[in-house]
Amino acid sequence: MKVENIQLYYLSMPEILDEADGSQDALVVKVEAGGYEGWGECEASPLTSISNFICPKSHSAANPIRSSIVGENINDLSDIKKIITRVKNRSLMIAQTPHTFSGIEVALLDLLSKKESCPIYSLLGMNKTIPKIAYASVLFGKTPQETYNIAKNLINKNFKAIKFGWENFGLNIKTDENHLVAARDAIKNEAELMIDVGAIWETNIDEAEKRKKILQDAKITWLEEPFYSDAFYEYSKLSEITKLPLAGGESCHSIESAKNMIRYGKVKFIQIDAGIAGGIIAGKEICDFAEKNNVQYVNHTFTSHLQLSSSLQPYVSSTKSKFAEFPQQLKSLAWDLTENHISMDEDGFINVPEDVGHGIKINQSALDQYIVDVEIFVNKKKIF
Repeated sequence: MKVENIQLYYLSMPEILDEADGSQDALVVKVEAGGYEGWGECEASPLTSISNFICPKSHSAANPIRSSIVGENINDLSDIKKIITRVKNRSLMIAQTPHTFSGIEVALLDLLSKKESCPIYSLLGMNKTIPKIAYASVLFGKTPQETYNIAKNLINKNFKAIKFGWENFGLNIKTDENHLVAARDAIKNEAELMIDVGAIWETNIDEAEKRKKILQDAKITWLEEPFYSDAFYEYSKLSEITKLPLAGGESCHSIESAKNMIRYGKVKFIQIDAGIAGGIIAGKEICDFAEKNNVQYVNHTFTSHLQLSSSLQPYVSSTKSKFAEFPQQLKSLAWDLTENHISMDEDGFINVPEDVGHGIKINQSALDQYIVDVEIFVNKKKIF
């Protein structure tokens, strides 16, 4: 069968707030072929990716993604791998390409899995799933007391790991310390504590090093994104001088960039988003490389459960990589997008659905509710 159609849905909350929350809008992908439908989600600026999908050709390495996929064969996994190579070569000089194609790749795999009546992970050679420790992914409170309350509430829900992030953490060392103390006081020794600073220190190693003691005192499992994602030297230097376990990779937009973060950034945890890094197949290759280098693979997810299932697929059978990001502060769009959701069990673990594809069903009414009306014209001709 051949890819017959690809449809992109730009969805958005009524108001987009200036906060570090990627669940406020979404770009959802539907692929159709042979009577089957596959669904995926791009972790990307929706309008930017739509433009990437339909833009006029600039030259042989700057083609619209659509022209490399529609009409192509999709009968087995090798066909999808051919499409991956074709898209990369023909849209190489458009920086947005990995973000846009990632969601399409997920949709292609979902479609092929439905044709084969198996889960996506089975297509990748994995025959069993191993539950992961769900870490509640939340923002710091606006005050240390609010951070304490958030942590206490999550402990009461049986979470065994909690990650706090962003919300201006990293700007004032005393305030940072107060938030860390509050978080650790709330969870005591009942859960792991991770900290995500969202590249707040840019490339400033000295500013990061100042927090060595307060982070050690908080007994963190990892420090996430201390610097920009391509600041490999700074990552490795901070790891060397503080011995803090570092995590990063959510901005890695290719297999190669993730491998370089492992090789040269010296992270202990590589966090990959199926909607950014190239899709699920890319994630599986990154996971295999990471584990061979004694680095744990972790999904990055702060949007819908479609994206959560997709980002878990590359390492569902791994016994070495044990954590999974489990967002807890989703906007209604991200929650409403799917009819079913991944639930945490009473022991604090989550697992992917064992249904066909990624096992997540799209809520059609949510597409209608949150859709953004977009029309794009070139020389008065409507191209989207």
